[in-house]
Amino acid sequence: HHQLRKLDQRMELIQSATRKAGGVYLYANQRGCDGSRLYFDGCASVLLNGECVKMGHQFDLRDVEVVTATVDLDEVRSFRGSIASMQEQMSSAERLEVIYVDFRLTHPVAARAKCDPVTPIKYHCAEEEIAYGPACWMWDYLRRSGAGGFLLPLSGGADSSSTAAIVGAMCQMVVKAVERGDQQVLKDVRRVAGYSSTEAPASA
Repeated sequence: HHQLRKLDQRMELIQSATRKAGGVYLYANQRGCDGSRLYFDGCASVLLNGECVKMGHQFDLRDVEVVTATVDLDEVRSFRGSIASMQEQMSSAERLEVIYVDFRLTHPVAARAKCDPVTPIKYHCAEEEIAYGPACWMWDYLRRSGAGGFLLPLSGGADSSSTAAIVGAMCQMVVKAVERGDQQVLKDVRRVAGYSSTEAPASA
């Protein structure tokens, strides 16, 4: 589940594990509110030998985000062969017999596909996490509960001001999702805000 700066620790652990022994690491995570106070922040990723080659969004209103990547498994073999301790293990291991067959496990077009390049890991600053995490939780809870909105009392103090800012962040994310064509968000916001089937929010 989401916790401030937790993504940094999560990715560091995955990178460390794959740098030590090589390999392809596929990370998948739930996204959204689980019905309680927890919010799961997604961020599905594909890492190769300690480097990120594809990464999903950490905070997003979409229920499902599919992340795919094309990697070369020979890079894993080469990486492991460059590690001294593994060189000794491979030299003493029994050689496996190679059997050639007259069929492919992949489509010919896929076999010629280019591998995805290394991509930098996107980390939000602490202020963005504080805004986007609760905002995504509030939207998911609102649409799943069937409620028609939130009551937001404003006293002018720090607590109500912070809550108002988070609600504002939620509204901005909803408008951006509608603008990019997310039909599920549009359907949900029409129900919550009472828009007709031809109306859509134009601003937050």
